[in-house]
Amino acid sequence: MPRCFQLLIGVLGSVFALTSCMEVGPPVDFSTGTPGLKDTTYIESTPENRQNRVVLLEEFTGVRCVNCPRAHTTISSLQTLYPGRVAAVGIHTGFYSVPYAGQAEDLTLPEGNNIETLLGGAQGYPSGSVNRRLFAGEPGVIISDQKWSNYVNLEKDVPPAVNLSLSRSWLEGDTSVVVDCRARLNDSSSTPLYLTVYLVENNILGFQLNPSPVGLDSAYVHKHVARKLLTPYNGVALQAPSYPVGRVFERSFSLNWLPSWRREQCEIIALVHRGSSSGEVLQSARMSVY
Repeated sequence: MPRCFQLLIGVLGSVFALTSCMEVGPPVDFSTGTPGLKDTTYIESTPENRQNRVVLLEEFTGVRCVNCPRAHTTISSLQTLYPGRVAAVGIHTGFYSVPYAGQAEDLTLPEGNNIETLLGGAQGYPSGSVNRRLFAGEPGVIISDQKWSNYVNLEKDVPPAVNLSLSRSWLEGDTSVVVDCRARLNDSSSTPLYLTVYLVENNILGFQLNPSPVGLDSAYVHKHVARKLLTPYNGVALQAPSYPVGRVFERSFSLNWLPSWRREQCEIIALVHRGSSSGEVLQSARMSVY
């Protein structure tokens, strides 16, 4: 065999060996350089079992809404019926959330009106969205609380298109907490995905207008109150060159802790969702911060 031909075969063999063992490219890091915070994506080839679906219920409520305690009871019942499968966020916004004189705390979320507008607006209170889905026959994404139970029951059995997991770490002095989010695609997507992260607090004693007997309760127990958004109200884009099965996103967020927030009563609620044209939630997750 001519020596030049032998050399050519050797070079081609080396190239083939190199490419056949090559891994999927390294993680793409979109971080801004903030120490300890992640913003990266990569592709995993190892299969991963789908999680159980965690249904997100975003409730629009307020202390002056006389029928809102009915909706609060519905959420508690759903969380009891489906343990660990319903993540609730109570968004105090609009006229009904204006604090009463003498009210110890203002429960309103500054971005509440923006979120309500993003989801199409509420026709009345109490109301809310279930996985931000527009269900057949409904006029909009935000629906009456009296319809939540049926749609939560349907959504809980839908296999999630994304696995979503959370972890957290307190920084020295417990003055701030870092929340780590990991999202892995179970189904490919042709459109960009977004991540929204809430801090909610449970068992806050405060004012609430009650329907029966009608009157102001000054020691009402408020649950799943949205205290803070760790992301913009419309989410942060999960940037990637493509969105195949196995695509993983890791994002971290830092939150300066306010002394008025009781750690043992607080949760992180996160959701991966589509953009504003089709904002449905693909999966949610909840985690205690304590």
